[in-house]
Amino acid sequence: MKIKMNRLKRIKFKRVFTLLACIFVLVLSIRYVISERAQATVKKETEIFTDAKYPTVEMQTLIKDQTHGGYSVNYPTLQIKEIDQTLKAYVNEEIANYQQAIAQKKIPKETSTELTITYDITHYSEQTITILFNEYQFTGGKLGEPSIQTFTFDLPSQRLISLQDIFYENSDYLNSLSMIAFTELKKSKKLAESETLKAKTEPKLENFSQFSILGDTIVLYFQPFLGSNGYSKTQSIAIKKAVFDSILKDSYKNTKTNKNKIEEAPPIHIVTELPKPSGIDPTKKVIALTFDDGPSKEPTTLILDALKDSDSHATFFVLGSRVQYYPEIIQRMLEEGNEVGNHSWDHPQLTRLTEEQVKHQVWDTQAIIKKVSGYEPIHIRPPYGAINDSVHQCLGEMGVSLWNIDPEDWKLRNKDQIVQSVLSKVADGKIILMHDIYATSAEAAVEIIKQLKAQDYQLVTISELEEVKKQRQEAIPSKG
Repeated sequence: MKIKMNRLKRIKFKRVFTLLACIFVLVLSIRYVISERAQATVKKETEIFTDAKYPTVEMQTLIKDQTHGGYSVNYPTLQIKEIDQTLKAYVNEEIANYQQAIAQKKIPKETSTELTITYDITHYSEQTITILFNEYQFTGGKLGEPSIQTFTFDLPSQRLISLQDIFYENSDYLNSLSMIAFTELKKSKKLAESETLKAKTEPKLENFSQFSILGDTIVLYFQPFLGSNGYSKTQSIAIKKAVFDSILKDSYKNTKTNKNKIEEAPPIHIVTELPKPSGIDPTKKVIALTFDDGPSKEPTTLILDALKDSDSHATFFVLGSRVQYYPEIIQRMLEEGNEVGNHSWDHPQLTRLTEEQVKHQVWDTQAIIKKVSGYEPIHIRPPYGAINDSVHQCLGEMGVSLWNIDPEDWKLRNKDQIVQSVLSKVADGKIILMHDIYATSAEAAVEIIKQLKAQDYQLVTISELEEVKKQRQEAIPSKG
């Protein structure tokens, strides 16, 4: 009897346990179904805010708040029917393309995806408005894909326009834009080494479809490109409208109707003239003058004047700690075809520093140069020429540039002795080290420039010297 009772208890326990297990599974199933239905029925929520810069513009926000297939999209509305419809159609199409990509790739529902679209009104005047959209899309893989899209509208006609619309018919504006874009983008070491740079800057309208018309400049934008270290930043080039004065239509010139509704911050670096052909003959002698430790006011200005007068170029390896005091000199260096290099923040021996300290010396200097000029150096000269593997690893893709001729002008402080020391050692392809913080060095540089030109030397930047050496190497017949 006792055995029978125990058996009944065990059976009862099993039944209760089984019932509880079934209830638990049922609850989980119901929660899962509810969750799936909730995910499947998430609607894009629309919120309306006032644009931060332009109070008359409303910002529409579309949000689908879920991990898989979710998105966050912002776009402006101007209460101008044709324009608002164009912008709304663009964001809806991007959302549809994103959702289609998820479906086509058959991305599992537990995998995160992302679409983010933000915008910036880069210019808003009586004549034109430009909206720059920044998009980031991730639908699996290692990297998400950034992209940009600009819309420039002529407001009197409420019409979307291209660059073709702002220039006179049959004008050679595309060739001018191509020359400027190639010259400016090549200043980036990453882009200079890109096999697609020439193709992306060819004089074709599709290469210059992303643009903005500001008060007195035209800004070109170029899509981020994929390199070995991921995607680059969006590249932009600002060009003074005066460069195109004879071919730019009057309605888009620097007039009252093109004045921005709010105070417009001018681009840091503006191209003010068409690039001149380098005129460098690789079959003739070349030499690179370089100056360290600047910039300074009088010495650097004296050197720049001499370079300009002789149609010559040099490379200035500057200290970040000094750049902030002479931004206009950095801008002049670049505008006149010279090159700016990185010489650390305040001239320590980098090989004696920690990795963190080296990065501060290098990248803070890069940042201040870019801030005042829009340009990022592609060459660095470590103070005292001190370099090792640890320092190399902190330099990114910057090239290290040393020298062949050192007159020790910092020690001599005598114009004639410096001139004699340099001229006694000059030769084709050499790099001369001097300093643009001493008056005697600047005076010597003026005479050296004059003497080198008399000896038929072409005075070039470090980048130009590298290009000449590359051309010479390619011209050597291969042995087969």
